[in-house]
Amino acid sequence: MIRCLVEDNLTTALIAEPIRQGWLESAEGPELVPALTAEAVAQANEMALIGSVDACLLADRYTIITDIGVASRHNGAVALRTAVRPDELNEVSVALDGVSRTAEAIARATVARFFGVSVSGWSRGSSSSEALVLENNDAFIEEPEPAVVNDLVRAWFIMSGLPVATHVVVVPNELLANDPESVMSVVDQLKSAAATGVERRREIRRNLHEHFPGDRDRLVAFHTEQTLSLTKTVRKGWLDLLRRVGHAMGLPAPDALTFHTFGESE
Repeated sequence: MIRCLVEDNLTTALIAEPIRQGWLESAEGPELVPALTAEAVAQANEMALIGSVDACLLADRYTIITDIGVASRHNGAVALRTAVRPDELNEVSVALDGVSRTAEAIARATVARFFGVSVSGWSRGSSSSEALVLENNDAFIEEPEPAVVNDLVRAWFIMSGLPVATHVVVVPNELLANDPESVMSVVDQLKSAAATGVERRREIRRNLHEHFPGDRDRLVAFHTEQTLSLTKTVRKGWLDLLRRVGHAMGLPAPDALTFHTFGESE
């Protein structure tokens, strides 16, 4: 059985938690990994469920599988924390400390255009607390006034009318060409994990609540509305995001991405 590295965080919990808890009849392929990056996947040369923007950096030798993925619309695990209301900020440097490339892309697409913030720069080593991008658990923490936290995934959806793909499955081109049956078997395991996660959502939330410091009502809404495949609408939203921020982030053109579907495409 081939391996599939699965990024393990709050956003992927509906897929990761059933794997962790051993709820699947067969889960020989998936392996949970925190903070998974394109560099780690490339070095391992394995299948992976990875952040969607990291996936773009693998476009020259990996194919994206559309049967499984993670996308959000009205509620997301990427947020902007500002010291005051965003429209009161001017020439601010936005801190990206500890967040994924996907979170950075969503922030770059929304902070200036949606909130009207004049951004002077983006930094992964900033000590500034005026504007800070938050992700996963941190994005749900309620801040005392006058600090303000805004959901950037919701901002993206309002601005574009489209969902955002946060995680996608990638597979080395050579592996897909030489052993498609084994790849499909792992994809089926991931689909089974997602179906189990949806079915046992309440149990998963109870497990998460033991270590979750944030707004639990928002967490319920976040997981309830997630889409767990790369539908045509999800892909459209993802490609739109990449076109808006790709140049600034040095990403390959969206046309470089290759897709493969084992089941029926939606």
